[in-house]
Formats: sequence, C-alpha cells, structure tokens
Amino acid sequence: MLDAWNLHMARLLKDAGGIPAHGNQRSARDAGCRFDHPNPLYR
Repeated sequence: MLDAWNLHMARLLKDAGGIPAHGNQRSARDAGCRFDHPNPLYR
C-alpha cells in the first residue's frame, strides 16, 4: 500500500514540474542572493 502511495505522489510531482529549487540553489546563495533568511552556511 505504501509503495502505491509513493508512486502516486511521485507521479503528481512529476506532472506538476517537480519541486521548485527556489532557495535551494547553492550558486545563487554563494552569489549573495537572499531568500528572506540568512545564509545557513555563513558562520
């Protein structure tokens, strides 16, 4: 049953174009782009 649910969710995500990368692009973060929160890698 769980496998069927995972396949169903995977298909929904694929049909919707996947998960947006907004805020998860390391190159943008390294370039200094801000996504309304501080860079978690900056210490």
